[in-house]
Amino acid sequence: MKIKAILFDKDGTLFHFNDTWGPWFYNILIQLSKGDGILIKKLSYLLKFNLNKKIFEYGSPFISGTEGETITIINRLIPSRERTELLDWLSNEALKVDGVPVSDLLKTLKKLDEMSLVMGVATNDSKIGAYKQLEINKIKGFFKFIYGYDSGFGSKPETGMQEEFLRVTKFKPEEVIMVGDSMADIISGNNIGMHTIGVLTGPVERKILSKSADKVLNSIAEIPKYLNTINSL
Repeated sequence: MKIKAILFDKDGTLFHFNDTWGPWFYNILIQLSKGDGILIKKLSYLLKFNLNKKIFEYGSPFISGTEGETITIINRLIPSRERTELLDWLSNEALKVDGVPVSDLLKTLKKLDEMSLVMGVATNDSKIGAYKQLEINKIKGFFKFIYGYDSGFGSKPETGMQEEFLRVTKFKPEEVIMVGDSMADIISGNNIGMHTIGVLTGPVERKILSKSADKVLNSIAEIPKYLNTINSL
């Protein structure tokens, strides 16, 4: 069956994950710990963040979870900060991040648009955060639907965002590809019956993604060629 639509994850898929969020999160931990060396080590351990390399490691809740899940862990070590205040602060700080696009992002999206594919974004980031990064990088116009964890359809690996995408587009699951860099992306796509593509522009290695994804590509730049292959079958 011919592919008619693509639903993209954002961080680690459209934007390099660690290049975008690593240096930013390092500064967040510095601010949270306020010079407490023991506290920053505990925070980085629980959040699986490598302080020396300033990168997230596989399994970090920040990779595939929501801001709320990250705040829950921070609150365990800093109970003096109110959860709501922490969440608002982290959300506002995240809005300052522009994102580091994967190579040839604009060129790739133009190719996919010329193939008459309907494209959407399903991210565990906030909807406003997604809108901002897509707008700053001049690619928002390619996406007819943009969902965040706060859009009312849940977060991945739940399938609410995918279900809503199918509802509004009227496509069958097998006519849609879910593209992402984490297992949450792949699992949610598989569970609803979509084709799934894992990309290596996030922290998760090929050997892990390949266990569940239908296909693993180096980046979304390889998707047009891949689509030409499967649509010709």
